[in-house]
Amino acid sequence: MGPFKIVTQRNKSLRLKEGLCYNLPLKTTMTGTVNSIKQSLQHFQRRLLDGIVRYFLHGTLEARAEKIVQFFEREIPEKSRILDLGGGWGFYAAPLKKRGHESLVLDVVRPGYQKAPVVLYDGSRIPFPDGSFDVTVLVTMLHHVPDPEGLFREVRRVTRKKVVLVEDLYHHAVGRWWTICRDRILNVEFLSHPHQFRTDSGWRDFFKTSGFVVSSFKSFHTWLLGLRILQGVYVLEKSGS
Repeated sequence: MGPFKIVTQRNKSLRLKEGLCYNLPLKTTMTGTVNSIKQSLQHFQRRLLDGIVRYFLHGTLEARAEKIVQFFEREIPEKSRILDLGGGWGFYAAPLKKRGHESLVLDVVRPGYQKAPVVLYDGSRIPFPDGSFDVTVLVTMLHHVPDPEGLFREVRRVTRKKVVLVEDLYHHAVGRWWTICRDRILNVEFLSHPHQFRTDSGWRDFFKTSGFVVSSFKSFHTWLLGLRILQGVYVLEKSGS
């Protein structure tokens, strides 16, 4: 019985090792396949959204950009060099240019529909020297950023004078739930989409810890695809400046 027992254990050990050798490539292949499918779905979602904007929503988004710029146009210096961070389609380029400003759109993806050229970056370090811009504008994009604190450190570094932040707001838990659902619908994005939404007080705490003070604030409602959106326009200055 002894020799047969030893052989049996040895065979089991060999079979176990062989199984591990076969399973590792299988798991790697499955992970790669899942990631490939996920990337394909995200690409499809982006292209679908680009098509919706191009053929159905461009007029609405142009009017919305003009309205939002009116909220902060008196708060920023004349003839400013402006970084439109996460500006995507570039709808704010025309309203800003009309007011005598020079703007540059910086984003992590190049949209299929563009109103202005887009400079691409990796989403972490803004590829410009310290103090390159008079003003940085972030319109309903910070809640999509995985590390908003890190990005805001970069914003502080490249901005000389003021930061304009436009964000969706909510008042309670149900409002947060509805804000997330609405954001997913409007962005046609249901995979790997951060939702860093905050209340007004939550944003103000965030600004304070990031080294900014609020110099101006306006809240307003917009409508998009029949959905009512509460938003706030914050004009920020560096603390101690």
